[in-house]
Formats: sequence, C-alpha cells, structure tokens
Amino acid sequence: MQNSLNNDLTKVDQLKNEGKFKEALRIINKLEVKIDLVTEIKFDIYKLKSSLLYELGYMNKALKYIDLAYKKSQELKNELKIIDSLIAKIQILNKSEKPQEVLRTIDEAKLLLSSINQKNSAEFKERYGYIVLGKSGCLFNMGEFNNALQYAEEVFAIAKEIKNKRLMMLASRSLAFNYSLKGYIDRSYEYIKFFLALAQELNDKQEIIGGLNSIGLYFIEKGDFDHALENLERSLSLCYEIHSFKTIVVLGSLFEAYYYKGSLEKAKQCLKLMKQFKSLAEFNSSNIFYRLAKAMLLKKIPGKINRLRAEEILKQIVDDIKPFSGVLYSALIHLCDVYLTNLSETQNLGVIDEMQPYINQLINIAKSQQSFWLLVEIYSLQAKLKLISFEFGEAKKMLNFALNIAKEHGKDLLAERIIKEQDKLIEEQTKWESLRESKATMAELINLAHVEEQLGQMLRKRLILKRIA
Repeated sequence: MQNSLNNDLTKVDQLKNEGKFKEALRIINKLEVKIDLVTEIKFDIYKLKSSLLYELGYMNKALKYIDLAYKKSQELKNELKIIDSLIAKIQILNKSEKPQEVLRTIDEAKLLLSSINQKNSAEFKERYGYIVLGKSGCLFNMGEFNNALQYAEEVFAIAKEIKNKRLMMLASRSLAFNYSLKGYIDRSYEYIKFFLALAQELNDKQEIIGGLNSIGLYFIEKGDFDHALENLERSLSLCYEIHSFKTIVVLGSLFEAYYYKGSLEKAKQCLKLMKQFKSLAEFNSSNIFYRLAKAMLLKKIPGKINRLRAEEILKQIVDDIKPFSGVLYSALIHLCDVYLTNLSETQNLGVIDEMQPYINQLINIAKSQQSFWLLVEIYSLQAKLKLISFEFGEAKKMLNFALNIAKEHGKDLLAERIIKEQDKLIEEQTKWESLRESKATMAELINLAHVEEQLGQMLRKRLILKRIA
C-alpha cells in the first residue's frame, strides 16, 4: 500500500515537472479521497495539490490546500515541513496580491527558521533564500522597488553560494524586473537571458513562458517586431500546451506587438482570445489586461464615441489599480494621449489642465521609485505642453529640470537629447511667437511640439515595465 502511494506521488511529481498539471491533478484527486492515509502522506498530497492548483491559476483553491498542508505539518511537529508550507503560502499570496498576509506569513516563517540550529547548512540557506525572495516579490507588488531590488540581490548571492539553480533562476527574474523599472534596460535584458537559460536547463515550462514573454517585450520596445513575435508565439504555444494561467498575459503581449506594428486586425484577434480566456480565469489581473487592450484598440478606431469609451475604461483602470504597476503606467500614458486628441479637436487649452492630475501621478510615481529616466521623460512632456500654451519661460524651466536630473544620475543619452530640445526651443522661439499671432490650430501646435512623439517614446519604455502577473 505504502509503496503504491509513493509510486503515485512520484508519478504526480514527474507529470508536474513535465507541465502536465491537469493529468497530475486527476491522480492527486483520486489519492485524496482515500480515508486510511497517514498524516505524512496527507501532508504530501495537500502540498502537491496546492502547487498544481497554483500552476493552473486557481489561487484561492491553492491557498485552501496549502493551509491544509500547514495543519498536517503542525500535527507532525515537523519544523521543516511547517516552514516549507509557509514558503509555498507566501508564493500563492504574492500571486493573489495580498501583501499584508504575505508579510505576516514571512514573519512567522523567519521566526520558526531562526529557531533551527542549522544556519550554515545549504538547506537552511535555501529556505532563508526563498523567504527573502517572497519578501522581494511582496515589496515589488507594493511598489517599493528599491527595497525589492536589494532583497533580490541578497537572494541571488545566496543562490550562487549554495549553487541552487532554481533559486538563482527566480532571483534573476526578480532582478530583471527591478532593473527594468530603474531604466537599466540592457542590464535587465542580460538577467532575462540568464533567467531563461536556467528555466530551459531545468525544463520549467511556466518560467520558460515568462522568459520568452519578457524577451518578446524587449524586442517590441526596440521596434524589432519579427523577433518579438517569434518569441511570443513560442511562449503562447507553451501556454496552450500546459494550460498556463499566464496565457492572457502572453496574449496581451502579442496584442501589443501587433498593435504597435500597425497590424490592427491581428490585434483584434488577440483581443477576442483574451476575452475568451478572461471568462475562464480566476485571477483579477486577467480582466485588467483585457480592459487595457480594449481601451487601446478603441482609441485607435476613429470616432468620438470610441474615444469616450476608451477614456472611461482607462480612468476606471487608473482608479482600480493601486499601487504602481506597468498596467497603471500604460493606462496613464494612453489617457494623456486621449486628452491630446481632445485638445486637437476642441482647441480648448483647458484640456491640458484636465490632463495635469494624471501627469502628476506619473511624476509622483517616478519620484517615489527614483525612476530618473521616467522623471526626465515627464518633464520633457511638460515642456512640450507648455510650448503649446506659449509659456516659453515655463517650457525652458521644465527642460532645465529634465537636464539636471539626467546629468545628475548619469543618463548621458537622455541629457544629449534634452540639450538638443533646448537648442531647438531657442532656435524656434520666433516661429512660435508668429504662430501665436496667426492663431495656429492646436493640431499644428501639437505637431510642431512633437507631443505625440514624446508620448510614443514613453509608451515604448512602458513595455519594459510589463511583467508576468
């Protein structure tokens, strides 16, 4: 009997590693109903079932079963099993975006781990590494990117020390996301490639999906749509193969690749697939990804009604998402773009005042997270909006702010671009004065100030913020 159960559990574990989550779950469900199981086997079943539900995206059910595993580990009075249950719970809670529960669970796990007198062992360091990784992920979800980066670096150092490839893989993923938010695109890309190589070596299909998705986004940001689509199609194929909960995220990335490439019909097809998946998915982010894509597409379709619908959806997203995330950033930029179209059509400078609260949100995000490249870009946008209002002194002031930040934080390429913008403003000031006298249209002023190009630049950089949710 015992040998048969162990064989079944080994089979489940093997199927899980192959990404055959539903097949593995069917076997676990049959084992679970057996009434004569010893406590240790029940612990193994509950913990394994929780991990399978997690991989399939059923976070609430996964949480229920890890709590059952936790209770069994307490009955066994096995401290290591208790800690392992808590580490798994941290991972699920992070995916469910429940930061306060994550922090409480982290404190409980750390307290219990500190009571174990094995601090120099690889097993101790591995568990400590996973707990710290959970804290890094929690802080990332809370928008505290500076602290999240420090913890991710600590985990990476631990993983290298104990030569734990899985922990190193997860730490490198966290580092990639955090460096991207700082604007260190090339460094982020190097960590993404390292992360993907480890995921492929370990044959972890869920993480391979994430790595291919991130590389696809990198190529979209570079404007290399062929390479972007190649990686994203591979990622989506794996999603379908293992019924991944990340499917809607990858579909969202494909939508963006076609959207920015100008292939709107294919973007519409992606949106339809996202809608189908949204109705099946348990997690809330599915709805957010779909709504953002829908607003982006509506914004592209001519007509005031479509634009008003897009504006309404974007405002709802901005109100719904707290704290900062890549989706929030994208919604804010697209909302500014909608206001820009309104400004062009109405000729009413008051529209800029309506746009200002959303620009202020972007400024607050950039300052709080010390994202200096973003702050430079926002001040450049502010300067262009001041030009449209013929506030030349204010435009110069905004460009000075941008240049000082770029120089202070070593953003040399950005600094060079801002200097060119300053020179152009001085050269064209007479031209701007004549346009004020001739009462040029808003469309002409927006075009001359290159406001749409600036928003496009900020949207391309937004792609580095998107991560597997």
